Order: sequence, then C-alpha cells, then structure tokens
Amino acid sequence: MDDQFIQLKKVTKIFGKNIVLDEIDLNIPEGKITGIIGASGEGKSTILKLISSFYKATSGEVLYFRRDVNSDIEGIKKSFGVAIESGSFYEDLTVHENLRHFGRLYKVNKEVLEKRIQGIIYFVGISYAKDVLAKNLSLGMKKRLDLACALVHKPSVLILDEPTADLDPLLRTQMLRLIKKINANGTTVIFTTQMLEEIDVLCDYVAILYNEKIIEDGRLESIFKKYGTKKMNTIFTKIFSKKGRKAYLESSDKKTAFSLKSHDESLKIEALDKTDFLQELKKTTKDDGSKKS
Repeated sequence: MDDQFIQLKKVTKIFGKNIVLDEIDLNIPEGKITGIIGASGEGKSTILKLISSFYKATSGEVLYFRRDVNSDIEGIKKSFGVAIESGSFYEDLTVHENLRHFGRLYKVNKEVLEKRIQGIIYFVGISYAKDVLAKNLSLGMKKRLDLACALVHKPSVLILDEPTADLDPLLRTQMLRLIKKINANGTTVIFTTQMLEEIDVLCDYVAILYNEKIIEDGRLESIFKKYGTKKMNTIFTKIFSKKGRKAYLESSDKKTAFSLKSHDESLKIEALDKTDFLQELKKTTKDDGSKKS
C-alpha cells in the first residue's frame, strides 16, 4: 500500500481575493477510505476538484503516483471516477444509455463496455431499472446511477462529494454499505460529508479543514485517541466552536464543467443530520469484518 498515493503539497487555492485553501499538505493512502470534513464553505469540495484536476492550484502541487495531476489530464482522469452531489448523469437518458454514454466518453472498448454495464448495474443494485429514464428514478436510485457512471471505466480512485446528502436513514445506510463494497474491491475512496456519524463507521483516514488549513489528518483511530472520544461529532464541535472562524463560499455566479457535464457551482448548506442510523450500519460493518489496517 502506498501511503503517499495522492499528495497535496503546500497547496493554495484563491478565488478572486478570497483564499480558500492556504498552503495545505495532505497525503491520501492507497486502497483506503479517506473522509474530508469541515464546516460549510471551508473548501472540502475544492480539495476534491483539485485532486480530480478540475481545478488548478494557485500554488503548490497535487500529485497522483508522484505525478502532477495537471501534467497529463486526460490520462489522469481515466484513473478517477467522480460523483458530485447534484449528479453527473443526464436526466433524459435511461440508466443503460447514461452508462453507455459515459463509457464512450472514457473510450471504453465497445464490446467490453456492454459487458461492464451489465456488471455495474447489478453491482450497484439498479439492474431492474436499466431501461428507466434517469428523471423517473427515486433519489436513492439516482445516487446509485451516479456511482455507476463514475465506475464505468473502472477507476482506481472514486471521489464522492456528499454522497448521502438528502437521503433518509435507510437509504443512507444502503449507500454507505455500497461505498464499503466498492472499497473492498480495491478502489481508493475519497469523500466529503456533513453527516459526521459516517466518518465514525466508514473511514480509515480523515482530514479536518478549519480556517483555510488542514488542522488534523491521519488515521481515524489516532485522531480519536488524541481527542479522547470515538465520535467525530464531539471533535467537530470542539474545533468549530472556537472564536474567529472564517469561511468562504464559492461564487454561485460561475457555471462550470465538473467531471464531464455542466453544473451549478453554488454550495448547498446542509444541516447536520442527527438521525441515529449507526446501529444498523455497525451491524453491517461487523458482518463484513473489521476495516482493513
């Protein structure tokens, strides 16, 4: 396992006159699940976009296998799958048509693609809806379709921005099971969330953003030990109740192409979901075996 699989070295990102990230350093290990957390506007999504080469750093380096992600954008993108909160798929295409479209964009061989589509829709649990228009799917099914589109080219890294946002507790639990299943098949997962209970049961590593800096990062167990708790909510409250916190929201005026499709960049402020869904997920974690070291 490569502990420096993805690296951010002294990365600064500035929008206009606003510093979003200020000389941050971060190592993301291979084959693990890494969670990036912080209050709304702290720059979580910005980090994901820098890693996936959608944004360029104002200064500093973003490396994948010790190569600058911007040195070979087309080649690098083939190694990354990206699913964002608002969805990357096309509403007026069926599930199968969406997967075929994204597979072709990633230049997956036609014969290979058809077999892969069948495997993916079964894997994420939407095979019975393969001929249904995306706009007619439930929210939970749309989330699964978005994951399928991000996986169709068999990426090494899956990047997820708020994958459980707006889902009810049952659907959240199902989505987290699916993320664990994807990781168990060897895919490195990097995700952001406002649902801090998910960090407790899902992550191997975590990075915490505060005032343009990463103030904590490393193995989840080490951070728990440092703060004397097993709950990220407790740590989050302790950090973000400090005076002097500042945050920057990305401009909602810009339209941009994230991954392979245009989306509104305005940041959606999500309230922390206090629903207790942990008992069911912990049971699943126990059934699946302990997390990999």
